[in-house]
Amino acid sequence: MANPQIEVRTSEKTKRDDLASKAAEAARAGTEKITSLRNQAAENTRNAVRASVDATSESFKQAADQFDAFLGISGEEGKRLAQRSSQNMEAVTQCGRVLTEAAQQLAREWVGLAQKQIKRNTDGMSALAQCRSVQDFVAVQSDLMRDGLRHMIEEGRQVAELATRAADGASKVMAGSAHPSVQAA
Repeated sequence: MANPQIEVRTSEKTKRDDLASKAAEAARAGTEKITSLRNQAAENTRNAVRASVDATSESFKQAADQFDAFLGISGEEGKRLAQRSSQNMEAVTQCGRVLTEAAQQLAREWVGLAQKQIKRNTDGMSALAQCRSVQDFVAVQSDLMRDGLRHMIEEGRQVAELATRAADGASKVMAGSAHPSVQAA
């Protein structure tokens, strides 16, 4: 004769394990979807930045040509201004490249962080599924909340540092290409 209490406990454990398994599968599916969306967003951002840089460069060139035509600048002064415009366009293009690379790096970082969070969520669901009492459940849940907040702060700092390095890199490109009259100011 089977012990009803053991059967109930076994049934409850099986249900918890099934729930944890379903939650883990849902988390994996969510991670895959997030990763796909972020990759798409990174590609779209990269394309948008390239298009903006190209459009800006073309606009500078057209504006310089129109300005030269309007003022009738030619000879040595025209060459000097054309060279300066060319240098400015190159600086804008280089800055755009630096920012595009930074956007790609940030997108990769976000994907990595999302994957880590999904793993932590899956592990947390497993830990909650193993709880035997309400007190254990509350203790594990509060630990998970505290750890989640700690990770959010640390990972936010990492992303902020990447963004700061990107801004510094773009700033160095612009400072390195400044025209002598601008550098003196």
